Parts: sequence; structure tokens; C-alpha cells
Amino acid sequence: MADNTPEKIRLFHTPLNHRGSTEYVFREAIRDIQWPDYSKIIYIAPTPEKLKDSQKKFHSLVKSPYIPPRFFTLKQISRHLFDTVLPGRYLPKALAHLLISEISGHSIGYSCILSELLMELKQYHPSKDIGLIRHELGGIFKKLGIPEDSLKRLEAALDIFERYNETISVRNFYDDNDILNISRSYVAKVLGNSHVLLADGFYDMTASEMNLFGELIRNADSVLIVSPNNDFFSNSYIDYIKLHFSIREESLEAGSIADLSYVRYSGVEEEIEGIARHIKNLAIIGRLKAEDTVIVTFPHIKNYPELIERVFMRYGLPCSVTAPRTILGKSSIRDVLYLIEAVAEDFPRQKFISAIASPCFRNIPEILRKHIPSLSLRAGIVKGRSSWENLNRLIEDKSLAISLKHDFSRLFGIFENLLKSGDSSDIDVFGSEINTVLAKLGFEAEQDEKKILKDSIGKIGILSELTGKRAVSLRRYAEFLRHLIGANEYRHEDDGIFVMDFLQTRGLEADHLYFCGLKDGEMPSKPPIDHILPDSARTEYGLINLNKYLAIQKLNFLRITGSSANIHLSYPAMDGDNLFLPSPYLTWDREIPENVFGIFSLEELQVREGDIPFSETIREIRLNKKTKEKVIRRELSMPFRVTDIDYFRKCPRRFFIEKILNLEASEIARYEVEAKLLGTVIHRVMEELLKESLYDVLTVRDRASQIFNRIIEEYPLDVYWKRLVRESFIEIIPEIMGLESELRTEGYAPYELELNVREEVLPGISLKGKIDRIDRGGDSYRLIDYKTGAVNIGSEIIKKGKELQIPLYAAMLKARGIAVERAGIYSLKDITIKWIPTTRDSNTLDDYISAALKFLKETVAEIEKGSFEARPLDDFYCSSCAEAPFCPYINSRGIISDERIS
Repeated sequence: MADNTPEKIRLFHTPLNHRGSTEYVFREAIRDIQWPDYSKIIYIAPTPEKLKDSQKKFHSLVKSPYIPPRFFTLKQISRHLFDTVLPGRYLPKALAHLLISEISGHSIGYSCILSELLMELKQYHPSKDIGLIRHELGGIFKKLGIPEDSLKRLEAALDIFERYNETISVRNFYDDNDILNISRSYVAKVLGNSHVLLADGFYDMTASEMNLFGELIRNADSVLIVSPNNDFFSNSYIDYIKLHFSIREESLEAGSIADLSYVRYSGVEEEIEGIARHIKNLAIIGRLKAEDTVIVTFPHIKNYPELIERVFMRYGLPCSVTAPRTILGKSSIRDVLYLIEAVAEDFPRQKFISAIASPCFRNIPEILRKHIPSLSLRAGIVKGRSSWENLNRLIEDKSLAISLKHDFSRLFGIFENLLKSGDSSDIDVFGSEINTVLAKLGFEAEQDEKKILKDSIGKIGILSELTGKRAVSLRRYAEFLRHLIGANEYRHEDDGIFVMDFLQTRGLEADHLYFCGLKDGEMPSKPPIDHILPDSARTEYGLINLNKYLAIQKLNFLRITGSSANIHLSYPAMDGDNLFLPSPYLTWDREIPENVFGIFSLEELQVREGDIPFSETIREIRLNKKTKEKVIRRELSMPFRVTDIDYFRKCPRRFFIEKILNLEASEIARYEVEAKLLGTVIHRVMEELLKESLYDVLTVRDRASQIFNRIIEEYPLDVYWKRLVRESFIEIIPEIMGLESELRTEGYAPYELELNVREEVLPGISLKGKIDRIDRGGDSYRLIDYKTGAVNIGSEIIKKGKELQIPLYAAMLKARGIAVERAGIYSLKDITIKWIPTTRDSNTLDDYISAALKFLKETVAEIEKGSFEARPLDDFYCSSCAEAPFCPYINSRGIISDERIS
């Protein structure tokens, strides 16, 4: 039944292609208000973006200075009424999620889904308690024949909602929807009845919003409502107004019909660059004025803000991304959470390194920041406090190892109290300990970020008050803290181009609209799946359903495209390997080509100007005289290590980078035993094992096991690997004994083990190294070197200058006066010895020694030149080189056939 008040309500029906409706109602509103006090005007709109746009429009209509109108969304005005009267305590949405999680025992993620359903029920059925909702939904489920298991899920959810409502009401807390419901009682008390109410940009309202809106109308002197023409769904809030109030309806004039042609771009980034070029072109030719409103929008903006900012910056276009972004993206907040979670989860590598390397903790030693990221990758640390504390045992640099051990000890000392409380402790204890840890680590951040952290810790105390549960684990506490902090958002709002989500454009009118990402599946998009209420039940109970969700998108699309003066629609044809079709809102035969040419970013201009091939910018390593003398004196002084000779010959450039500069590419270690470590252990075991005779297999196995256990304990290996390597070695003992027996049969037995040798093998050239084993048979000697991998040695290989280690060791013994008959490599992988010379070889060992010394002389001469060219002996060696992308040899192949780049 209509209200008998005078006709104070004017309803303006706005065609979808009308422009200027907001300015029109502002002029109508200020007609009877004397400048400069416009505070009697209360303007409400559906989104903060519409409020900001309307504030600018109002400012352009009146002369300054003036007292502005009051601008609110319905949620903001309800909160304003609540905060003025303070009938209870406010319960933030994020805290409601945690409360439902604690009540239900479900994860926070699932509790967020439950919370959304509860909030929706409160919005659309504000006057009903859970008991009545249970009864009505139960009847709908039976009427529609929905399966019993779905009804049980609903019953469980409603039980949780009932406990939630009881919990907050007993302690006088109100969530956002409760505030929306009760705030209408305070409209007259706070706002009075001497004001003009303007409602602009609404497509529809929930029952809670309609109740508040109705009360605002009753307490207003006059009301102006702008409503877009809607043929897509029943507009319940307009029906509500017509039912309860006397209104005067007016229609605004329709504008011109928008041209919905569109551009297809090859990819996502190409689309953003195309938009940037298009806007830049308009600015250059003078079609884009300083006062024009430029809006760039997407069906879902969450994946675009960083890309937009990066591309627009390259083209010199200022932009304001109005889409809120979580504070979790701030580096200081991120690193604090990583630190707490790392302590709770036994220090997983990624989170712990992020915290250690963070500049937000000024008291973390610089040596940890510098070395731990690369060292932990090489060590293959997954997690575990003991793994970090034993990291120093893998470091050859003793001073560095001692420093790291000391710094880790101090760092874990700071965490000690937090670790002791980890399994379960009082919420307040965790809050206090976290503040203590941050203070000791010298945490630094913006004041706003510190306040958010402090407030979030305080809110966890409110959760404890609501649930009565004081003790939690540190892991659970970290989940609470992450969720509460993540509920805080920030926006980058500057002057320039407005970048926003599609739903944020409600009621806006752009001078230039760029609607991007219009691909099938995203425009229109389907609502999130409701795991509790099927769409048929939602429709029956008056909640948002699929049809209405799609209709609202269609209405908003036609409104924003129809009311914008110039529109540019586009979609990407693909993203990676994914192909896309245009949105059904676009007509297939309306595709037009992109026609902006000659607009380049500064980066593109620099790329076009830089016409020198990359390969020509790479140079060989050639040292000047002073540097060469310094390097040779310090790093390559006599005697040379025998192993360095082979390393240099494989590739001089790689030798210089890895051996002289000691540069290594960081990589994540595989879960395996490093070949170098395995070789060291096996060498030591063989040395101990061969000090005594090998007769009985069982005795030798027992002795080998004892030796292995004693030696392996000196190295930080997992128990699994220790057991695997030991058992693998014990398994080959019979084969080792068989091979050793053959050597004894030939009359040879170990004479020297792990012998350090240093000799001058050529005039002015000395070598040093460690020979694994020398066997003696009468006056004859044999040289043996252990290898844990495959063996590759022979006359052809040595004569090409490869694998010179064995003949050079033989040369060193010869210089000492020991005539070696044969030299061989003992493969512990194949349990064989490959000898040089072989029994069928026409060469003698002296021939191999002569060849090796010849290559040694050439190598030393090259080192003394200070020239470390990229000259691999084998291209296969390049495949394992981290410097390959920047290597002159790699970049010159196929470009210069027979020459090296110099």
C-alpha cells in the first residue's frame, strides 16, 4: 500500500545509452539550495568508484569554495550510523571467517565459502532466524527433489550459522550485515529529516539494503532516483519504492547507439600494448583532453594490474589502478609472515631464505643475506633446523663456515622461546613473542604496515574472546594472522587513466572506454560454484541465481558501452598455447583491424636503434700485464695442480670463471649424494680397507662396514643416503676382492696409498697432486687412480690432449726416480681397471708421458699469456656450462665458421 506522503520522490528512467544523468540530478538537487552549503544533500551510489566520479562531477557544477554534499555507499552509511550510536562492537568480515572456522572445525578457505552463504541469507532474508530459514529451505529441497546428501550439507551449514549468530549476539558483536539491518533504526536520530536524498547507479538491492533505503527516503525532504532501463530482470528495489511510496516518474532522453566493433589482438600483452598505443595516439593528435575521463576495464582485473602499470609506464601514460590489492603483496608484511610460518613449519628453505634475505630485518647478519640463498640451493636443503645448523660442514672456506655457524646459533637463539611454544600456547603469548622476535631482528616498515600488523595481532585476541579458546599451535596462529592481514587492502589511486574491474564501472560514464579481455568464458562469466545450495534452490528462495548473475553482467555491459562517448572493445586471441574466441556480446562480423602505427615506447625505440648483434658485444677474457701477473702469482703459481691442467684444457674460459673467479651458477641441488662427496668417502674407505690383507669375504665385509660407518658420520648426509651408499659398497666387496686377487696373482700389492706428490716434470714447470695408490711388484711399479664413475682413457684420447692426469702422475713419479710400468684407472662402478698401455698397445708408458708433457708445456704457455679463450676440446662440454648464453664460442657458431671472436 502506497505511503500517503506528498509526491516528494522523482524517479528518472535512464536509457542505457544516455549520458549525463548524474549531472542532471545534481542540477535538480541544487536548484532550491542556496550556495555555498550543500551539506543537506546525501548522495548514495553502489560503489566507491561511482562516489569518486560523482564528487568530481559535482565540483564541476558549482563554484568554489563550498560545503560539499555527503557521499556514501549503503554499506558506508550504515557503518556511519552504527559508529555514531555504538549499540555494540563491530566484527570485521575476516574475523567472522576465522570464527566460523573455529566453530565448524573446517579450513579457513571453506569457512570463507560458508560465510558468503550466511551473509547472503542475512541480506536477502534479514527478518528471519536460522530456524525459519532451515524450515523453508528444507521444504524447497523436498519440493525440488534435491538429493538427501545435499540436504545434509545444508543442515550442517545452518547448524554452524546458528552457533555463529549465538556466539556474536551473546557478546554484543555485529557483522557488516547485522549493521546494515539495524542501522535503519538510527536514521532519524543521526541524519534527521531535513535533507535531499540522491540515489544513483543502482541496478538492484538486497532486502537489507531496501529496508535501509526505504528509511532514508522516509526521512528525506525530497528524493531523486536515477535508475537505468532494465528489461533483463525484475528490479525489486524499484518495485519496493512503487509499493511503499508515491512517486513521479520521468524519462531521460536516449543518446546515440554505440558502435560495438572490436579489435582482436594476438596475445594478452599485445592487447595491453595496443591499448597504450591507442591512448598515446589520441593524446598526440589532440583528441584526448586533460579533463577527459579515460577508463580501462576488464571482466576480471585481478591478473592485470602489474601488467598494466608496467606497459603504461613504458609509454609514459599515468594510470590509477582502482582495483584493491591485498596488503600481503607488500614486502615487509610478506617477509614477516614468511618468518613466522618458517618457524612454525620447521624452517622450509623458500620461506626461511625470503625472511633471511629481507632488508626489513636490519639485525640479520649480512653474511647470512649474502651466502645462504646460494649455499642452501647447492646443499639441497628442504627444511629442518638441523639442516641449517649443519650447513657449515659443507663449506670448504673454514672462516666462512665458522661465521655461519655462529650467526645461525644466534639467529635460532632469537626463535627459541617461539619454538618452545610452537605446539600449543596461549594466543597472547604468541603475540608477545612475535613482537619480541621482530624487535630483536630490527624489523623496519612503514607506519601503516606496522599498525596493520599490530591490529591483526590484537584481533586474534578478540577471536579468543569469542570462542573462549586460548591455546593454539603456532602454525594455526600463523594462519589466523595471514588471513587477518590479507583482509587489508591498498589502492594506487593517482590522476590519469582509471583502470578498474568491470563491476566497478556501475553507473560510470567515460569519455573514452577501453574494454579489454572480452573473450568467451570471461564475458559473461558464471558465478562461483555453490557447494551447498543448488541453483534451482537459490532461485526458489530469492537469492542470486545464474540467470540473474548473467543478466546483471549484460545490463552493466550495455550501460557502460552505451553511455561512453568513445569505446574501444578488444580481446586476446591466445595466451600461451590457449586459444580464445570473442565474447558472445561481440558480433563476429564487427571485427576491425588495429590501425595505430608509428607509436613506440622509449624501450622499443632503443631496441630498434641498438642494431649491433649480441654476439659482437661479447669478448674473450684477456688479462692485462698487471692483472695477469697478479693472477699467476696468487692463483696459478707453481706448482700447478694436476687436475687443473685437464680443467684448463677442457675450456680455458670456463676454467678462469670457475677456478680463478670461483663463480658458480646457483641451482637447486637434487636429492642425491654429490659426486665429489661420494668420491671423497670412497677414496678414504679404500685407503683404510687396503691397509690390511683381503682374504675372507665375511671378515672384509664386516671391516668395510665398520670403516664406512666411522667415515660417513663425518659428513652431513641423510640416514637414507648413508645406508644406501654403505650397502651399495658392501655389495661389491666380493668383486673388489676378485680384482685385488688378480693383481696379487700378477705379483703386485699396495705399496703407497694417498701419496702427496710434488715434482718438477719440465724445466721451470712443477706439478702437485695426490696419487690414490701405487702398487709394487719386485722392482716394478704401477700407478692406480680410483674413479666412482665410468672410465674413458686410451691412446687416442691422450694423444688429443684429453685426460692427462694419469700420464702426468706417472711423469711426477718418474721425476722422483720411480719407474712406473703401467698406469690405470680403477673404476668402482664397473670394478675394472683400464690400463695404459694395454697389453696390445704398441706405445709404452713413456710415449704417453712424452705426449702429456708436450700438452703440459703448451698449456702453461697459454696460461702465462693471460688469455682465457672460449675453446672447448669437446662441444659436449658446453652443454653443462652455465655461461653458455654469454659465451663467444657458442654465439659465434654458425656465424663465423673457422674463426674465434676476438
